[in-house]
Amino acid sequence: MNLSNQQSFSRKGEAEQGNLLEDTKVFKRIKGKRANNLQLALVVISGPDQGREFLLAPVAIKIGRLAENYIKLNDPKASREHAILEYSSHKKTFLLKDLGSTNGTYCNKRRIESTFVFPGDEIGIGESVLKVISLQRESAEINSKKLKPREK
Repeated sequence: MNLSNQQSFSRKGEAEQGNLLEDTKVFKRIKGKRANNLQLALVVISGPDQGREFLLAPVAIKIGRLAENYIKLNDPKASREHAILEYSSHKKTFLLKDLGSTNGTYCNKRRIESTFVFPGDEIGIGESVLKVISLQRESAEINSKKLKPREK
């Protein structure tokens, strides 16, 4: 994908992006295993780190340019400590919080101070966009098919 196409995705690009997400190393590594806990990952879909993947552990995860961050971005428009993802055991997902960054933190193109993130959400930090993906989607689809009544 060339640099001009990284900024936005067309409908066709969204379909290709879906295939990209299913083919990620993180997804391949875990999709054959059955997991009891929610398992989420972030995939950088645009920006200087495009293609990088991060498995999200249920801990506080700092995002920014500093090497000490769990997710270190090579994005000059990201702050050194830009945002944090804090796991909420009650909601079984992560709370995304901006850490007073200069350029702001975005979730689904809306500037936020804090918000819960879910699979499919896109986090904007600097020029980077990170997509939240569920690594359990495949097993959830199988279970939902088992629960549907048979058609006659």
